[in-house]
Amino acid sequence: MNPTMAGTSRAIPPPLHLVLPADAGSVTEARHAAGEYALRVGGPHPEVEAFVSEAVANAVLHAFPGELDGTILIDAQLTFDGDLLVRVIDDGIGIRPNRGKQGLGFGLALMATLAHSVEIERMPRGGTGVFGRFEVERSPIGRSR
Repeated sequence: MNPTMAGTSRAIPPPLHLVLPADAGSVTEARHAAGEYALRVGGPHPEVEAFVSEAVANAVLHAFPGELDGTILIDAQLTFDGDLLVRVIDDGIGIRPNRGKQGLGFGLALMATLAHSVEIERMPRGGTGVFGRFEVERSPIGRSR
């Protein structure tokens, strides 16, 4: 028997898992992949695309100064409570406060408006993780889309 999403008769798609190089071309690839996944699970497609685009662009711009190479991980999956969890994790230098500016900057503020909730963490082995939770549209029980 296939696992199904809460309140639907649709099978749960497998999680999205991408590992991309930390370069500008990865922004588009990550955005499209996450947006397609959001569509498959009933998530907010435009918001997920914009969230991932901003998170990957931030990583490309800030996590790898100079000639430093790295990777960016993009995961998306449904949670047990039926939300869509999107994770963007880089292996760069990690998020650092900018003593010359107040607040988190435009990109992080934008991501906070797109997702139901956002968490930003400095990862234990370096890098930064940005985690966005999105509400998923649910169908009435027993009715497929």
